[in-house]
Amino acid sequence: MKDEIICNRFLISGILAGLIFCLATAPALAEADRPESGTLIRESDMTGRCQLDIINNAPDDLVAYLCTMREERVKAAVYIRDGDAFNLTGVEDGSYYLYFRQGQGWNAGLEAFEVNATSSRMREPLLFQTIRTADRIQYSWIEITLESSGDGNVEKVAVDEEDFPA
Repeated sequence: MKDEIICNRFLISGILAGLIFCLATAPALAEADRPESGTLIRESDMTGRCQLDIINNAPDDLVAYLCTMREERVKAAVYIRDGDAFNLTGVEDGSYYLYFRQGQGWNAGLEAFEVNATSSRMREPLLFQTIRTADRIQYSWIEITLESSGDGNVEKVAVDEEDFPA
């Protein structure tokens, strides 16, 4: 009987230690699954001169999807943590929509957030152009900012998941 009590104490102690370990390491594991800002979710094959700065001052992480306006084909998709910014280079001349997925708990397999998930796009398209003169080349360099209260300099419209570009 005494051996059984000692055995049960060890079992309970082991279970408690394992539970405490799991609870203590859960935030670290969640952080390890969270991509760094600038991680390309969709590879980019862009070779243009134009640039896009995306500043995420919102409380959630986001993935920004730069899509051609005509075909709504994703040219690049980049992960940006809350409070971070990213400079997307190589944007080719043309009109683009900028879509966003925002939230917490990024699921790379589903390419979606699991907590507080929203999908939207900028209301107006972005126009990028390169102008060559005799002595220089000028190109578009656009900066957008998403804020925690309001949209910063971005006017967004909600997008249903079935309308989000694949």
